[in-house]
Amino acid sequence: MGMMLPAPLTRRRPNRRSLLALVVCLPLTVLSGACGGSSSSKSLTVFAASSLTGGFTQLKAVYEKQHPGWTVSLDFAGSDTLAAQIEQGAPVDVYAAASPKYPQALQAKKLLGATTNFATNTLVLVVPASNPAHIADVSDITKGARVVIGDPSVPLGAYTETVLGTLGLTDAQLNIASRQPDAKSVIAPIALGEADAGFVYVTDALAAGSKVKQIPLPASARATATYPIGIVTGTKNEEAAQQWIDLVTGPKGQAILTGLGFGAKRVA
Repeated sequence: MGMMLPAPLTRRRPNRRSLLALVVCLPLTVLSGACGGSSSSKSLTVFAASSLTGGFTQLKAVYEKQHPGWTVSLDFAGSDTLAAQIEQGAPVDVYAAASPKYPQALQAKKLLGATTNFATNTLVLVVPASNPAHIADVSDITKGARVVIGDPSVPLGAYTETVLGTLGLTDAQLNIASRQPDAKSVIAPIALGEADAGFVYVTDALAAGSKVKQIPLPASARATATYPIGIVTGTKNEEAAQQWIDLVTGPKGQAILTGLGFGAKRVA
């Protein structure tokens, strides 16, 4: 009786449907991490003056809730710094400044579309809560107090120069401790007690709460800042950018901004 050989192994033919599913799924795996996964979210980049930090941070949450799949990337700095970055080709969708000066300069170079004024702000004099220099009136800042002001190249600094000029005060009469690039940098040393006084926007003074005390300015010396907003030329997110502007200028945006101390929008 001869030796019995094992039966030959049979190869199972692959299921065509399985192969087809694998081929179709591979590209999606690369893009979303799993077959049938959702597409990645889109991002809207907004450049805004530093004094808008509180308001725009709140509006970011509102926008993202209203537009699922979108993320708002906020970049806050001095209006001049942001304008310079736009001139250098930074990928930005929306620009909001604390003065019409820089938007107008960008428009002259065809880098920014039409703008809408969406808020106003007023300058005030602030001192630390303990008021170590005993400042009771704006004229007291000429008595050796360490004063922090905005650099003249930024809107806050320019508005401060207007206030000082109206008051008849010169730099030579003041002990200027530093000139800062934006509103947040002006109020920080005052809130920490590292300076005796400074001119800031009323919104920043309110945001600092009990850390600072406001000293009223004469009505004739008050300066009002106007905030314009527009879509940066060349954006690939024009519709989303307009939706952001509509939110800022609409009832919800205006309620948030006025709640933080901004004045209502006004026509140019």
